[in-house]
Amino acid sequence: MLIACSKSDGFLGNDSANYLKSTQVEQAVPVNYPPGTVFTLSGVATFDTWKVIDKTVLQDVENVCTAELVFLEKNNFRITFFEVKPGFGTVPFECYGKISSSGVLTFKYPAPAFGTTYITDIIRMNSCATIWGEGINEGTLVFRGKFDGERFTDTAKFMARIDEYCPNNYMFETPVEGNIFWTFGHVLTVD
Repeated sequence: MLIACSKSDGFLGNDSANYLKSTQVEQAVPVNYPPGTVFTLSGVATFDTWKVIDKTVLQDVENVCTAELVFLEKNNFRITFFEVKPGFGTVPFECYGKISSSGVLTFKYPAPAFGTTYITDIIRMNSCATIWGEGINEGTLVFRGKFDGERFTDTAKFMARIDEYCPNNYMFETPVEGNIFWTFGHVLTVD
């Protein structure tokens, strides 16, 4: 499972308009990668969770991550992540997305993620959480971010609530008072 977070961002449900404004700063030179252009990236996959009520951090995790970014036709791309999850080994997953001429990118976590299981089902199973928000669509997570030719960043944001003890939740103690912010993401640079 891939999780990321930006504790400085405050978001409540559908905050995509503000998020898109903050990520769509135009560059002086438009981004255009010919089909077949490949970048090898390395850095971290991030998983962060914190309480809405008082900003108490429940989870602040960085796992080593590498990736291969391949540009396809019409500003589409394929990115294959290889995340090292302690206790689970290396977990690969492949995503397809689109990049704008300003470097703003969007992609979804594979759906289904593992055979017939969706990532949102895995999150619910491992956390006993009710989840909702702008980063969830059709059983998967939607990532938004930026690639400038040197640095690749992305975040999928969502909200959650865990009102009962969850024996499956190895990430943080449950139940959690009130709603929580939750993000998955990547911070990678070109090798």
